Amino acid sequence: MFDVGFWELLLIGIVALLVVGPERLPKFARVTGMWIGRAQASIRSVKNDISRELRAEELKESLNEPFQDLPGLNDLPDLKDIIEMEAEDELRAAENDASEPKTNG
Repeated sequence: MFDVGFWELLLIGIVALLVVGPERLPKFARVTGMWIGRAQASIRSVKNDISRELRAEELKESLNEPFQDLPGLNDLPDLKDIIEMEAEDELRAAENDASEPKTNG
């Protein structure tokens, strides 16, 4: 991300030594390292959340797409249509049974 070389780090160290002082420099370095670590962990967490959401969205989209690999699958009647056809067939059969005269054998 940043292109920091040896000379840049040396300059930062010298400025920190002059500003903070030699007594407080180790504590300052620890606190700075801790804050940098927390920031990196937070950024990593956000990146993971975003990638997880993107994968979930891709999965939703792939589940919502019709099955393109299976020819003729989209031409099949819906379950509702099948149930209605079965119900109509049963009604016709019941009407035919009721309209036929009964013969005693």
